[in-house]
Amino acid sequence: MSKHVIDCKALRSGRGLATTIEKGLQQTAWYIDRSGAALGHLLVVDQREGKSWDERIFRREARLAKTSITV
Repeated sequence: MSKHVIDCKALRSGRGLATTIEKGLQQTAWYIDRSGAALGHLLVVDQREGKSWDERIFRREARLAKTSITV
Protein backbone atom coordinates (compact mmCIF):
# COMPACT_ATOMS: atom_id res chain seq x y z
CA MET A 1 0.00 0.00 0.00
CA SER A 2 1.34 3.43 -0.90
CA LYS A 3 0.87 6.66 1.02
CA HIS A 4 -0.67 9.75 -0.52
CA VAL A 5 -0.64 13.32 0.76
CA ILE A 6 -3.67 15.56 0.20
CA ASP A 7 -3.21 19.20 1.17
CA CYS A 8 -6.15 21.64 1.00
CA LYS A 9 -5.86 25.41 0.63
CA ALA A 10 -8.62 28.03 0.52
CA LEU A 11 -8.35 30.78 -2.09
CA ARG A 12 -10.15 33.92 -0.97
CA SER A 13 -10.50 37.39 -2.43
CA GLY A 14 -7.33 39.45 -2.16
CA ARG A 15 -5.01 36.51 -2.79
CA GLY A 16 -3.68 35.38 -6.12
CA LEU A 17 -4.10 31.88 -7.48
CA ALA A 18 -0.43 31.64 -8.48
CA THR A 19 0.76 32.61 -4.99
CA THR A 20 -1.63 30.17 -3.31
CA ILE A 21 -0.47 27.33 -5.57
CA GLU A 22 3.23 28.19 -5.17
CA LYS A 23 3.06 28.20 -1.36
CA GLY A 24 0.81 25.14 -1.36
CA LEU A 25 3.21 23.19 -3.56
CA GLN A 26 6.11 23.93 -1.23
CA GLN A 27 4.14 22.79 1.80
CA THR A 28 2.76 19.70 0.06
CA ALA A 29 6.26 18.69 -1.08
CA TRP A 30 7.46 19.07 2.52
CA TYR A 31 4.60 16.83 3.74
CA ILE A 32 5.44 14.24 1.07
CA ASP A 33 9.10 14.25 2.07
CA ARG A 34 8.29 14.00 5.80
CA SER A 35 5.80 11.18 5.42
CA GLY A 36 7.58 9.18 2.73
CA ALA A 37 4.44 9.31 0.58
CA ALA A 38 4.50 8.17 -3.03
CA LEU A 39 2.12 10.82 -4.39
CA GLY A 40 0.87 14.26 -3.49
CA HIS A 41 -2.24 16.26 -4.30
CA LEU A 42 -2.92 19.94 -3.69
CA LEU A 43 -6.60 20.87 -3.58
CA VAL A 44 -7.33 24.59 -3.92
CA VAL A 45 -10.87 25.59 -3.00
CA ASP A 46 -11.63 28.83 -4.87
CA GLN A 47 -13.95 30.92 -2.68
CA ARG A 48 -13.62 34.14 -4.68
CA GLU A 49 -16.90 35.75 -5.65
CA GLY A 50 -17.71 36.41 -9.28
CA LYS A 51 -15.70 33.50 -10.71
CA SER A 52 -17.42 30.97 -12.96
CA TRP A 53 -17.09 27.24 -12.45
CA ASP A 54 -14.99 27.06 -15.62
CA GLU A 55 -12.50 29.43 -13.98
CA ARG A 56 -12.55 27.57 -10.67
CA ILE A 57 -12.17 23.97 -11.81
CA PHE A 58 -8.91 22.81 -13.37
CA ARG A 59 -6.29 20.10 -13.04
CA ARG A 60 -2.58 20.30 -13.69
CA GLU A 61 0.59 18.48 -12.82
CA ALA A 62 3.37 20.35 -11.06
CA ARG A 63 6.92 19.27 -10.30
CA LEU A 64 8.87 20.58 -7.34
CA ALA A 65 12.41 19.15 -7.14
CA LYS A 66 11.88 15.39 -7.51
CA THR A 67 8.27 15.51 -6.38
CA SER A 68 5.26 15.35 -8.70
CA ILE A 69 2.09 16.93 -7.33
CA THR A 70 -1.38 17.04 -8.87
CA VAL A 71 -3.09 20.41 -8.41
